[in-house]
Amino acid sequence: MDFKKQARLSRLRNVLSGNHIAWGSVRQINQGFYGYVYLVEHDGKHLIAKVYKQDGCMEREAQQLEMLRKYALVRVPEIIAELPRNSNGHFDILLMEHLPGVNAGEIKIMDEARKNRFADDVIDNLLAIHAVTSYEGFGDYVTGEFQPSWEEYYHSLITPMHRALMDSKINRKIAGLADELYERFAQFFSSPVRESHLIHGDYNLWNLMVDPQTERLTGMIDPFGSCFADRELELFQLENSNGNLYHLLQNYVKKVPLSNQFEAKKYYYRFWDDVKHYLNVGYCDKKAFLRCGGKALELLKS
Repeated sequence: MDFKKQARLSRLRNVLSGNHIAWGSVRQINQGFYGYVYLVEHDGKHLIAKVYKQDGCMEREAQQLEMLRKYALVRVPEIIAELPRNSNGHFDILLMEHLPGVNAGEIKIMDEARKNRFADDVIDNLLAIHAVTSYEGFGDYVTGEFQPSWEEYYHSLITPMHRALMDSKINRKIAGLADELYERFAQFFSSPVRESHLIHGDYNLWNLMVDPQTERLTGMIDPFGSCFADRELELFQLENSNGNLYHLLQNYVKKVPLSNQFEAKKYYYRFWDDVKHYLNVGYCDKKAFLRCGGKALELLKS
């Protein structure tokens, strides 16, 4: 184990002890852009401790989980405790229920009938979330900031990202692509989005849990960017992980009609989602940037 990883684990144990949590074993089981995930044994049961790399993420995720739990068809982890950095001196930690099953991205169902049933489970859960609308319009239910127009709200999100990207050391081809995409914003949204929908924000198989024996969903985790939005904002996520194996996006399209400009918007949304991760954590997949940005423009002009 490297020094940083060992030090982080030691600090986590100290924080748990300081909060009178009688842990047995603690081990890291995952790591993402924004946090580290640990499996904690407590009183003979397992809990999840999520350690955040950035301030503010813990409070947001806790509120997003609470919101999504009201509407999801599958289990969403219950919050056990919020352990803020300003009280423990180390980092923000969200202690929550451990859901049974394995990451849905780890399994591969090959039988067609079972694949279709699994896809229905995944999409029906998403549709239950998307069925929720807000009379306040489009916006962030955590901060309470809403706007009546999706186009105004989304433009307000990508404008600071565009500005920061232009000031960064990103590859010049990517910067030029971002500039053109930003300038053509109105063309991508020439047909207004009329109704807001609750979204998970990062809905893909990596963030779903499944029983590997029954192949039924056991839970949903890790919302990121959950808000009231254009429901199409997160549909590109259905093609991540093994989503294409189950034709998840096609399943969704069979059940809900999408906008005429969906294909171009799908790549537009994916491009700016990658910009967000680049600015937040420095992750940069040059090929993905160029492919998604280029495809968005190609479809817009076709």
